[in-house]
Formats: sequence, C-alpha cells, structure tokens
Amino acid sequence: MRATFHIFYNGESSKDVGLSVVSRPTIPVPKREYETIKIEGRDGELYRDKGTYEDIEIKISFNFVSKNPDVWAQDLRKVKKWLYSGNDERLILSDDPEYYYGVKQAVMSDSERKVRRVGSFEISFICEAYMYRIDGREEKEIGNYLYNPYMKAQPVYKIYGNGIATLEVNGNRVTAEVSGQLNIDTKLGICYNAANEISNASLTGEYEGLYLEEGDNRFKHTAGYKVALVPNWREL
Repeated sequence: MRATFHIFYNGESSKDVGLSVVSRPTIPVPKREYETIKIEGRDGELYRDKGTYEDIEIKISFNFVSKNPDVWAQDLRKVKKWLYSGNDERLILSDDPEYYYGVKQAVMSDSERKVRRVGSFEISFICEAYMYRIDGREEKEIGNYLYNPYMKAQPVYKIYGNGIATLEVNGNRVTAEVSGQLNIDTKLGICYNAANEISNASLTGEYEGLYLEEGDNRFKHTAGYKVALVPNWREL
C-alpha cells in the first residue's frame, strides 16, 4: 500500500484529523438477495431473485498520532467529532476518487493506546452495495434522450414551473402538480418542494417507472416546464 493512501469522509481527509491508514481495505463483493422458497414434495429449494443487493461492510484500521501526549484525549475527541458529524456521509478512497460509497452507519472500535502519542483503532463503515460516481450528483437539464453507461440508476428529477405537468420516461408516465419547483426522488420514493417540504400528494404515478435504464433512455414532458435530473450514476 502506498503511504499516501487515505480516505475522505464527512468532507475531510482522514489525514487532516491525524489518522494514517494501516492498510488499504478489502472491498467486499455485494451479495445478490434471493427469497428462498420450499415446495413440499420437491427436492431442494427454489430461489427468487429480488433484484436487490445486501449492504457491504468496509473495515479500515487506523493509526492515530497525537500532537503531544498531554492532548492525546483531546485530539482523539476531534477524530470522533469528524466521524460522527454527519456533514457528508460519503466514503471516498483516495485511489478511486471518482466514486463514493453511501454510508449508512459508521462504528469506531475502542482505541488502543500503544505508546504515549500513538493509538490504533478500526472503523467499520456499513455501506450501500453500490458505488456512486461523484459526477452523478450534478444536475443536468434533460432533452429527449440520455445515455446511461452505468447500471440502472435512481435519479432525482426537478420540475420547474407552475401547474400540472406530465413527465414520461421510457414510456412510463407520471403527472405532477408543480408550484415553482417539485423534486421527485425515485430512490427514496418521495416528492418535496424547493423548501424541502414533503409533497408526495403532488405526484400521480410510479417512482420505479422513472428509473434510468442501462443504455438508452427517452423522455417527454409538458411544454413550458423545465425538467432537470440528478442521475445518481452507480455501479457495483
């Protein structure tokens, strides 16, 4: 492992809080989720593919060096503040900076103080199975066509205007009541306005129909409205 390897989390590098990574973590291969079905009188079991993946756990071991032994505990508190701040729960590895993992939970082990200034501990990051592209968070106005070079994605659509608008994605249509701006989050299955107030009643139709398929995607929407999306490009 190169000595420069580090991680970014909550908007900061692990190096900025006095941490050094012991070794580059092994990234688990996501496991596909299946429903097990037992049929009486039939050998073995059947498995129904749910089309989803289990979370993955990324474990990273760190060494921690304090500025001086008298402020060791104080410096360690800064590390815990960084870890649990909730400012930006994306895990980015320094040698793969174009992608991030969406962290659901981060757990820090007890810190072992080896000498007066040096300690060690492990952080376990429970993450979504998918890796997301950094540039997939950029908002872009849509036309009639968009090519998705990655896996099926769950975008956020943003409709600007006033009144009743229709949006059609790959032949799947929804109707939206828009007052200035309506955001449609297909991953969370919610709608909200520009003030981040939930507005689920504003949408008629299925969120799943608005996913971006791998490859070609075609769009139609009511004239006079601006429609943009945040694609949330992702891969395994």
